[in-house]
Amino acid sequence: MGFYEKCSIMDEMPLAYCVIELVFDEDGHGVDFIFRYCNKEMAVVEGVTVEEMLNRSFYEVFRNGDRKWLVSYADVALNGTKHTLKDFSPEIGKDLTIYCYQPEPGFCACVLLPE
Repeated sequence: MGFYEKCSIMDEMPLAYCVIELVFDEDGHGVDFIFRYCNKEMAVVEGVTVEEMLNRSFYEVFRNGDRKWLVSYADVALNGTKHTLKDFSPEIGKDLTIYCYQPEPGFCACVLLPE
């Protein structure tokens, strides 16, 4: 069973969950991320269908998206560091707590809790 097939056990989880792949520039700085897996609750929290997010970049889905998340997501994807982020998300107009961990190198998995 492959990595993304394993994610399907999260489809019905009542918490928003996604796996993102980081995109880096030639200097190794995180510049974007691509949604590789989103469960159904992600669509509820983000206000965008799973189909609109899946395999698309964050800044393609949210054209005016805030870049503040990139540093932490890149640290997770590159170094395996776990992060808990608490901040206002202007993309959805809500405060969020985001728990992040590295499911495999180059990726960041997130559980999003709107407040």
